[in-house]
Amino acid sequence: GGAPHGAAARPALSRRAPPAARPPMEPEERKISVWICQEEKLISGLSRRTTCSDVVRVLLEDSHHRRQRPALPEPGGGMLSGPPHSYCIVEKWRGFERILPNKTKILRLWVAWGDEQENVRFVLVRSEASLPNAGPRSAEARVVLSKERPGHGLGAARASLALTQERQRRVVRKAFRKLAKINKKRQQPLAREASSAERMETLVHLVLSQDHTIRQQIQRLRELDREIDRYEAKIHLDRMKRHGVNYVQDTYLVGAGGGEPEPGREPGGAAQPAAGRPEEDYAKKCEEVLRLQEQRAQQEELLEHLAAEIQEDGGGGELHLEHDRVKTQLSTSLYIGLKLSTDLEAVKTDLDYTQRAWEDKERELQRLLETLGTLDVAEAPAEPRGAAGGGRPVAAAGGGVDATESDTGSSLGTSFWKVLQFLLATKPDDKSLFFF
Repeated sequence: GGAPHGAAARPALSRRAPPAARPPMEPEERKISVWICQEEKLISGLSRRTTCSDVVRVLLEDSHHRRQRPALPEPGGGMLSGPPHSYCIVEKWRGFERILPNKTKILRLWVAWGDEQENVRFVLVRSEASLPNAGPRSAEARVVLSKERPGHGLGAARASLALTQERQRRVVRKAFRKLAKINKKRQQPLAREASSAERMETLVHLVLSQDHTIRQQIQRLRELDREIDRYEAKIHLDRMKRHGVNYVQDTYLVGAGGGEPEPGREPGGAAQPAAGRPEEDYAKKCEEVLRLQEQRAQQEELLEHLAAEIQEDGGGGELHLEHDRVKTQLSTSLYIGLKLSTDLEAVKTDLDYTQRAWEDKERELQRLLETLGTLDVAEAPAEPRGAAGGGRPVAAAGGGVDATESDTGSSLGTSFWKVLQFLLATKPDDKSLFFF
């Protein structure tokens, strides 16, 4: 949204545009970017009354909302878990850093940086993550204008520019004085030791903060290298104009010939004052490069030390043992579940097979009962005819009927009854069935 007005104005987070499509930030936008670990957050809706504590509170609220909504990624790996007073905003500029007090008007500070805004970063870290030995800038801190920027007009324009620079210097000096006071208070021992999780979070924030510092120092070294190359090229061109194209060779020849300069050639002492200024700047740049290299080496050593501490805190311990134990239990439960699922499928298959066999036996039994009923009906009328004939067997047209036929019918009926008793005594799960 637009910039709020009054004391009730609250900053808001907005989506960060890609670097290629993002125009340079201007004071009229009332927006600043704050780095959380490796993620850049763009905060809009700032006013002149917006303080660093307001920005910290908004960032923590955004992190809390993201944790409540699992669909949104948590910035910085979910490392924002403490209260607002345990966090602070660190201002980084060309390898230097300082902690901003909670009541600092962050928009006024951002505008005061002027042309150096592209070299300034605001980083959200835990209060314990700042380095106690990171010395603040002295009162000599000033806003450095770009040397490649075209010159402004004379007269009133130059006077207004000088006034603006002086105002920026005063704001920066005031901020650094506040930083010195905060650092003195921070050197006092803490009342109680932080928990293990807070110490781990502090180390992570410190490592990330030093990573930002090292990146800025590397960028500064590259800028200094380019400036040194430009100075060397400029000095070389100036000497070529004064002493000729082969001035290096002529200098060695003059030194070998007893130090007498060639006629018509100015002595080296006369040219020295003209070239003294670039050489002095070159020497200063070299000293600054050496100093930055030393700082970079110190930061790398500190990073290695912090990485070793993180490995010691995170390596081997109850947490890893508990993790291994839970992992083993999960593997065992998974194996048991798979085995039970396989046994269940086998039991279902056997049950289906037994059910089908039982249905087949039931149908066969029904058929046998119907056959037996038919035989009983057929034998019933035969007995009265035998009794009417005086108990004698009836002879057929082709020959006599033997008395053994009645015995055969009786034995057949007995066999049917035995089969029925066997089928009734057989269990449903018996797979050895007897079918006719």
